[in-house]
Amino acid sequence: MKATIVLIADNDAENYGRKLMLEAHKHGKMGFEMARLPQHVSLKQPFSIPKLEDMEVFFDEFAKEVHSFDLEFEQIDLFPSIVLGGFPSGCLSLRVKETPQLVDAQKRLNEGLYEKFGPCPAEHDDDYVFHMTFAIGGANFESYQKAYNELIKKDYHQHFTFNKLGLLYYDDDNITPGTYFCYKVCNI
Repeated sequence: MKATIVLIADNDAENYGRKLMLEAHKHGKMGFEMARLPQHVSLKQPFSIPKLEDMEVFFDEFAKEVHSFDLEFEQIDLFPSIVLGGFPSGCLSLRVKETPQLVDAQKRLNEGLYEKFGPCPAEHDDDYVFHMTFAIGGANFESYQKAYNELIKKDYHQHFTFNKLGLLYYDDDNITPGTYFCYKVCNI
């Protein structure tokens, strides 16, 4: 099993992300896989956990240390993604401007995880780019490219508040669709 801790969007950012999800789908027909989770910015990609109960205790303590974030989206990004079974797909996300507050929260999270659980490696620990995904894994990469080619024409410089912390839980280490959800939310 895996988990991750994320900043959850306020209603305005949630609605903005959902609108982009629909617009991307209209251009690329990739579906709504990302709708399984609230719009969010991860502080760390999914990592293995020993027990959900222990992770929940850690989450509750970490939530007491974090306060709301005013984040700025900078641009839209397109990345390749591999869906279960090796199917080449894509990921569309909004890049978030890196701030000292974000970097500090990520650093405190990683230090706290190490202190409590030991090493908790995750994909992109060394090269993570803060982002909010709005479309992933529902079609071939060409469909994502088609949507990206249309969406890139807009300006994405927007400011939003992220005032909740979420604990995402993944029952399957492969993060198979249908095996993950937002387990817990705290106001920050």
